[in-house]
Amino acid sequence: MTLINKRILRWVFIALPVFYFSCANVVAPTGGPKDEDPPAVLRSTPPNYSTYYSGGDVRIFFDEFVELRNLRQNMLVSPPLNKDPEVRVRGRSIIMSVSDTLLENTTYNFFFGESIVDITEGNAIPNFQFVVSTGSYVDSLSVKGAVVNALTLKPEEGVFVMMYNNIYDSVPMLERPVYLSKTNKEGAFFINNMREGEYMIFALRDMNSNFLYDNPDEKIAFLDSLISPVYMGDTGRFSGIEDEDDFGEEKDEATEEQDDDSEAAQQFRNNGFVGDDSISIDTLSPEAAIVFPSYELFLFQEKDTVQRLVSASMAGRGKVNLAFRIPADSVVVREYDNPFDRDWFIPEYSNNKDTLTLWMPGLLRDTLRLEVSDRGHIIDSVTVSMLERPGRGRGAARATVETEPVLIITASSLAGRNVHPYHKMFELKSQTPLDRFDNDLFKLYLNDSIPVEADFQFTDHVQRTLQMTSLLEPDSAYSLKILPGSITDMFGVQNDTLSFNFRLNNEESYGAVIVNLTLQEADYRQYILQLLDQNMEKIVDEKIVTQSGIYHFRHLGASTFGIRLVFDENKNGKWDTGHYLRGQQPERVKIYPEKIQSRLNWEIEILWDISVD
Repeated sequence: MTLINKRILRWVFIALPVFYFSCANVVAPTGGPKDEDPPAVLRSTPPNYSTYYSGGDVRIFFDEFVELRNLRQNMLVSPPLNKDPEVRVRGRSIIMSVSDTLLENTTYNFFFGESIVDITEGNAIPNFQFVVSTGSYVDSLSVKGAVVNALTLKPEEGVFVMMYNNIYDSVPMLERPVYLSKTNKEGAFFINNMREGEYMIFALRDMNSNFLYDNPDEKIAFLDSLISPVYMGDTGRFSGIEDEDDFGEEKDEATEEQDDDSEAAQQFRNNGFVGDDSISIDTLSPEAAIVFPSYELFLFQEKDTVQRLVSASMAGRGKVNLAFRIPADSVVVREYDNPFDRDWFIPEYSNNKDTLTLWMPGLLRDTLRLEVSDRGHIIDSVTVSMLERPGRGRGAARATVETEPVLIITASSLAGRNVHPYHKMFELKSQTPLDRFDNDLFKLYLNDSIPVEADFQFTDHVQRTLQMTSLLEPDSAYSLKILPGSITDMFGVQNDTLSFNFRLNNEESYGAVIVNLTLQEADYRQYILQLLDQNMEKIVDEKIVTQSGIYHFRHLGASTFGIRLVFDENKNGKWDTGHYLRGQQPERVKIYPEKIQSRLNWEIEILWDISVD
């Protein structure tokens, strides 16, 4: 081997490891900033806001590849069509095929919402719409507003707001609307491209997607008067190239693939967006500024009056539960096969009266055949077996062995860690109705050694609750011993020895909220002032209010609360929902604008003046 070849070979061996390790350290190429721009509309055939449209295909071209996302949930057509348009993607365009028969001289708005997105980052065109007219001009009037929950005043998203030009009471139940929109996250709606005239407005949370109010579980809202749309400027429409010669279907396909940052793409990035709902103040003199009407609709669900018996079942020894579809009013239960000659059960309703429990001491029958009525109407007839079902599964053998019934008594007024609120009466709760008790066998001690007199009494007609007749000393420890046989339930079952050890807290364990409320002068209405939990759902406490004054909510834990004022128009002490056919709106409410933070051993006072509203 020559000297030159040896030198070459030596350099190859030196260079190979360097080359190997440098190749193993691969670094991904760095890119530019993340694309956050939605697709831009370049052109369409026919152009947006065209006239004399007769149906058929509409093709809309974009500056990048797109896809459809949640089109069914986003797309609205106003006025509604009997047959939904077919929408499909083709490259950098979408094709919408309209095969339904269109009305003459009518402006149609195809609202895509945020269903058109780019395929790379999923950036959506916000509130994209395509508008055409079957007549010689495009209608240009508009209506705007918001839908809020009638009781909480929270925005209601996804509610249809519908307009009708046939004006009669039952039109939302029988006809589809001539115009419609859908509320956004803020509860706002905007209906544009409307024709001049008077319309009835109606909001619907449509549960079966037929644009008709035909389900008692659907929530609705309405206005008491007709409304007229107004011109609010060139809403929803922006300047753009509309020359058919420049953007016809015969345009070269290379144009469809043009660069995303082309001048045309930038010029029409906003084409087709729903615009601002008012004329910009910057372009007007103060004298020319316009305030457009905005309508607020209060969503509610009508009180359901169709009663049904949902279930009837044995729930234990001598116990039958009847569950109803809506809260019961005046239930009558009759054994129709072999009637009793006396009162044969003790009734007990649940808190919201949608369940009725029948307690039946001394019942010797295997089967009951019951006829159940409510509000003077027979709603059902049922057969209930009173035989205990045999056990199933691994423990079935043990379950067949009869066991002695046990009387279960709990201290229902105790909070966590056996703490009793100092401002409440001590209570005992039985799992079954009681027949009698011997107060002399109840032994109460202070600090485990000092005897204290304690008298109890029944506080409910079912006799399941025993309550002490006097308050105990705050910040003190007590023990209650109930001797065997002191309490007997309606089945003759007696208690074993019961022991309860507990401690009372004191006033410093709570906070308070004070509301300094100012009403309008000479206001003789009745109100309900409510303290709500932090989610504004549960009523913590409430007070009937008829005049301005200072109102206290005491014995509160450290938590966040809301305040609501109900205009109790019928003075029945509760908020009442509305009724559409009666023209009855839900009772008005006001919400205090801020949440209140309660602290232990602290009073928070708020000033609330509604006299200026």
